[in-house]
Amino acid sequence: MATYKFVAKDLMTEKVVCVHPETPINDLIKILVKNHITGAPVVEKRGRLVGVVSKTDIVEYDEKTSKKRGSVAKKSFYSDTNGKLKKDLDKLLETKNFGKALVKDIMTSHVITAQAEDTIDRLAKIMYDKKIHRVIIQDKEQVIGVVSTLDILHAVSTMGYGSSAFVTEEAILDLQERLEAAEKSILSLRDILDRIHGEK
Repeated sequence: MATYKFVAKDLMTEKVVCVHPETPINDLIKILVKNHITGAPVVEKRGRLVGVVSKTDIVEYDEKTSKKRGSVAKKSFYSDTNGKLKKDLDKLLETKNFGKALVKDIMTSHVITAQAEDTIDRLAKIMYDKKIHRVIIQDKEQVIGVVSTLDILHAVSTMGYGSSAFVTEEAILDLQERLEAAEKSILSLRDILDRIHGEK
């Protein structure tokens, strides 16, 4: 039985928007909105990956500093997926000034990565084991791309399910189910944001 030949560099999105630890949170929100993304890798000046940051980190920081009690789902850069992001972050930017707070104050230092030559089998296994929806692709500690569950689903759909060491129909369906669950969490997050800022 054939094994899929796709590797990370064949699937990944190469133009990755990165931010720096010293990037102000206000600027981070603008970057996320402008690029229609939910999060970004955090790199130092020389390009070395030092963390990740997502819109949920921003919301949680807002709750913490405002002493609010919320029920924001514990999502992250790895599991957030695109929903109606722009409306949420535009509203947050309009109603909240984060002052001198920086990305390094809210980012997650733990990073989950793969290499450019890692096979689709390995990428799917990482996502399956870690219950995440995207993996940062590195080469010599430099960020060169990102692969999401959608990228894997697209690659598999173009070839048919077939059989491989790991990418089985069951595994792909599991990824689809988790992706759908994440989309629902985005809608819930929108409602939470509305309630948070409706209290002001």
